[in-house]
Amino acid sequence: MNIDTKTNLPRRRRAWAGLLIIATIAVALLSAPLTPASAVVTPETPAIDPATGPDTEISLVRTGSGSTIQGFEPTDPTTIQDPTTPYPAADPTSGYQPLSNFAGTIITASISNPALTAEMYCINLRVPTYGGIGYESGTWDESAVPNIGYVTYILNAYYPTTGEPAGLSVNQRAAAVQAAIWYFTDGYVVSSTSSAIRTAAASIVAAAQANGPVAEPPAPDVTITPLASSAPVGEVAGPFVVDAENAAQVTVSVPAGAEMFADETATTPLANPSVVAAGTAVWVRSVGTAASETVLRARAVVTVQRGEVYLYDGYTPGLEDAQRLILANTTELDGTAQATASFFAVGALTVGKVFTGEAAGDQGAGQLAIDCGDGYTFVQEVPAGATAETTFTFPGIPVGRTCVVTEPVTGASTTVDVTSDVPQQAVVTDEGAALTVTNTVSYRPGSLSVVKQIAGAAAGRQGEIVVEVDCGEALAETFAIPAETPAGSSVQTFSDLPAGTVCTVSETTDGSSASVVVTPADPVTVEIPAGGVAEALLVNTVTARPTPTPTPTPTPTPVVPGGGGAQGPGGLAVTGGSADGTLLGVAALLIALGIALRLGRRAAQARRTAATVAGQDSKR
Repeated sequence: MNIDTKTNLPRRRRAWAGLLIIATIAVALLSAPLTPASAVVTPETPAIDPATGPDTEISLVRTGSGSTIQGFEPTDPTTIQDPTTPYPAADPTSGYQPLSNFAGTIITASISNPALTAEMYCINLRVPTYGGIGYESGTWDESAVPNIGYVTYILNAYYPTTGEPAGLSVNQRAAAVQAAIWYFTDGYVVSSTSSAIRTAAASIVAAAQANGPVAEPPAPDVTITPLASSAPVGEVAGPFVVDAENAAQVTVSVPAGAEMFADETATTPLANPSVVAAGTAVWVRSVGTAASETVLRARAVVTVQRGEVYLYDGYTPGLEDAQRLILANTTELDGTAQATASFFAVGALTVGKVFTGEAAGDQGAGQLAIDCGDGYTFVQEVPAGATAETTFTFPGIPVGRTCVVTEPVTGASTTVDVTSDVPQQAVVTDEGAALTVTNTVSYRPGSLSVVKQIAGAAAGRQGEIVVEVDCGEALAETFAIPAETPAGSSVQTFSDLPAGTVCTVSETTDGSSASVVVTPADPVTVEIPAGGVAEALLVNTVTARPTPTPTPTPTPTPVVPGGGGAQGPGGLAVTGGSADGTLLGVAALLIALGIALRLGRRAAQARRTAATVAGQDSKR
């Protein structure tokens, strides 16, 4: 079956089964089965039982105006006519075979109202057709017939649109037009024995070559939007909006096993078939419980432009193909469209969320992302501080879909790190699917900052200061502050220490020297925070040592002439073991010795000078 998928033209319909009976009766009364483009019943006509379907738009009723003529068709059925080749001046002598057949119009009737009839021409000579055969509109491309643009020019300018070609009977006009059409589609040439028709056909071909081709006309404007919709089994698909140009009403229908509704809650059912206003929204539901697919059809009587092609609907048993037809003149006919409603089995995806690790519960808020394909994506927020396992369920996912779970937000912070075992994936079955996402939460390592501050009036004169850092197994290290470091602060940082580590910072050498005194800092103990910095401050105050005070020289006691010793009070001699008197005596003795030594050195110097002078005189 060929549908105009480019425009998906919806068609209006009534109960086609009843109309099919009417059409069949009309066929029986008005015509006999057609052989290829011929109204003559021959023994070769196959025994068929014509049938139509829910998207059939018209059925073939009988032949119309025309006559049997003699002509020639190419021997090779694959020959494609060059549309610019002039019509032969004489009968062809090679590459053709003779053919006697009916040439003229074919009468068809709408399925919804057999009173709506239309005239068609055949556009592929070699394929037969029969009374009662069903057709639906299609595109030029779908017909696979060449040169239809030239054919449509002929339809616009000649019978039955106009009275041309003039000077012929109605039957001769129809035959001449059909013969000219076959020249472009099949390479057919009228025999010179049918001189009037041949002359008219050649003239029509020349006019089409000079003025054609023309563009494809717009298709019957019946639409269903969108062309497809899906839903879980048991729910409604849609909405489908049915519409038709210049038609107030549209007939909608679904096959057995499906039902239609006027609302998305499926509380307002529609009869099947049902006539609704153009522009109405329709929802469709499958009656069964298994995955399935059905079709919503729309039918309306619309204006169809000449040049629209009609293709065999494929419903007649035993008939693989039938002649393509083209509408000879603009008229009112059925137009149809269809859209697909799919119903799929669904399952649920269950995602468990587990937190482990020393810092579980200290993490921030997280987020899960679930991607089960187009139309089935979910975002799940995970609260901060969760410790117990949490389960999230995502229902209504089509069976067979692969769901991928990721974690765009883990809850990691400046104090805790969170590792996740995503991405993970699972295939949804009828029983559903399940997976568990595990987060391991750990405290981030911290740092120790040892701040050494040197102060005091003598800062910069101290010696080397040695600091020891003891963080147990995590760190054991010493570092030195060089001697004569000026006043101020210096910082030594130790990174990547496990949170909770206890560190003690102390001085093993404080920098004191002979010239300065350094007040040592007391040991400092700190705990390393998660993701943070612990500070240990050690302050040294440097002061100069004091200069020693010199011992004063004692003043000697004067000696009184004629005295027998030191005088006591009242001029009396002091007797006994006076310590002061002894010291004064020693001092006087030392002074006397000093004077004697100095006088001796001067005498020796004088003698040396005299000897030198005497020596010089003797040399003279």
